[in-house]
Amino acid sequence: MGQKLSILYLFSLILSLSCGGPYVKIPDSAELGKEYPFPEEESIAKRTLELTLTSLKESYKDGALVRRDAHPKHHGCVAATFTVKKDLDPQYKLGVFQPGKTYQSLVRFSNGSQKPKADLEGDIRGVGIKLFDVPGKKILAEEAQEKTQDFLLINHPVLPVGAPDEYLALFEAAFAGKPGSYFFGWNPFAWKLGGLSKVRAIRGKKITSPLEIRYWSTTPYSFGEGKAVKYSVKPCSETKSEIPDTPAENYLRETMSKQLKESSACFTFMVQAQKDPQSMPIEDPAIVWDEEASPFYPVAEILIPKQEFTNEKMDSLCENVSYTPWHSIQEHRPLGGINRVRKSVYQAISDYRHGQNKTKRKEIDKKDIPSKLIP
Repeated sequence: MGQKLSILYLFSLILSLSCGGPYVKIPDSAELGKEYPFPEEESIAKRTLELTLTSLKESYKDGALVRRDAHPKHHGCVAATFTVKKDLDPQYKLGVFQPGKTYQSLVRFSNGSQKPKADLEGDIRGVGIKLFDVPGKKILAEEAQEKTQDFLLINHPVLPVGAPDEYLALFEAAFAGKPGSYFFGWNPFAWKLGGLSKVRAIRGKKITSPLEIRYWSTTPYSFGEGKAVKYSVKPCSETKSEIPDTPAENYLRETMSKQLKESSACFTFMVQAQKDPQSMPIEDPAIVWDEEASPFYPVAEILIPKQEFTNEKMDSLCENVSYTPWHSIQEHRPLGGINRVRKSVYQAISDYRHGQNKTKRKEIDKKDIPSKLIP
């Protein structure tokens, strides 16, 4: 009997650990749409930037083309339209979401790993959506007069860690070549198996086509005073292709190219409103916002028409274009610690990369896209 109880205790311990954090402490007095900055965020951002730049310098030497630190391998950039629903619920009429409004767009599909690898290997898949001709002053001071709005999403609803200091600790462990040290230590009660399970889930996904999967923003965004939302996009069709029997290293690009030569593709863009500041926290993107408590509401459609994007000009554009959640008007301001750290880090890395590659860092316009690609 005692042995059975010991086994049950061990099982319950492992189960609790595997479902565990790390979690971000949310104030009991937390309010909807409100941020609660972490101590030492500035120093965390500085250290994160130092590690990232060191990693890039070690990875790209002797004049080699410096790729992005995240999502460097693109499957392609495609021209698209982003059309807001004509019958949009009035509560979602804000910023770019004006009933019936259509924006020309550039959509970038990518793999997440810093070191590009074969598509068949599990990886994060990302999508960046850039809207053109968006009126209004932008958040970044040096780009205040630009006319773009970016949305960034990945194919998983959460990040493995939610707090900037935890993200930095994971980054430092990985940079030292000992990523496991972040999750495990001498005290099993301090193991971060919940984070490990998220990493495995995020990085372990194999997909048929970038056009056939759902994406999530993971982090929240402002949606007016005292309101916050998360974003998600999903294919309009549930049709799925198959992974080739002997997939090429870049089969996702090849599949997407073949699909868009034959027909158009479509995604539904959705928003999910924050309903509870504790169970749907602003400061912890490692926590899933319950879709039963707050369903995603469709606000727009992304139409990618038939096109041929596999050419030198589009590949060059896709390599040099900059995406950041801070390419935004104030109404859709990024929220939470991870986004706040992103702000300075993304800008500095982009400046470094473009400087090393001897290319000018500037926000693009729709005129930079070959006219035959624009719907």
